[in-house]
Amino acid sequence: MDIQQKDTTIDSDFVERRRTARRKTNGAHSYSRHSHQHRTRLIYVLALICGGLFILTMIVSVKLSLYAKEINEITILQQKQERELASLRPEVERLREEISELVMRRLPGLHPLMFDRVIAIDKRYVRNIIFTLIGKEEDRQYEYKLTLKNNGLTSVHPIVEILFFDELGIQVASSVIGVDDAGVPTLEVLERGEVRSYTRTIGLAEGRNAKYFMVHVDLPEYQKFKQ
Repeated sequence: MDIQQKDTTIDSDFVERRRTARRKTNGAHSYSRHSHQHRTRLIYVLALICGGLFILTMIVSVKLSLYAKEINEITILQQKQERELASLRPEVERLREEISELVMRRLPGLHPLMFDRVIAIDKRYVRNIIFTLIGKEEDRQYEYKLTLKNNGLTSVHPIVEILFFDELGIQVASSVIGVDDAGVPTLEVLERGEVRSYTRTIGLAEGRNAKYFMVHVDLPEYQKFKQ
């Protein structure tokens, strides 16, 4: 009886050990399968990321290539236009000179308008004039300083009118010294041997520019009679 119990106990221990070993083996196999699946998923994810990066790189490369091509075409077009402009500049200058000659011929006594320079006039009582461009960019005005001198033997009351013309010879503005707005002579008499300066400011209509000017000098009627 004791021998049978002993054998039964040995058989039970053996069976239990085999079950334990089997569970360990099954657990190892289960862990191995789980690890393999995890690696497989990781490989798929990395493959997707690499594929996305590759596609993104290709798209960026294509766009950069198109952009470089566009820049190159624009540069070629710009260089072509610059060459055309350079070839046209002499012709434009020639046309401007011809227009200037025609305007000067049509309007005797015309002077080119230059800024910040003393322009000698030497016409009767007018000695010289200086023009200055003043004001803001959107509201430019012309300021001039006119110098008169009386070289005569008697006092005079000069009336000076300055006319302004554009590049085509069209009058764009005027200014008068010696008379008021109603055309009545003022009391600004220029004594014998006296030198006097007058400063005035004029504005031009928007978009208009003066390129030439002309000076007219006159005397009141009572002085013309004496002259």
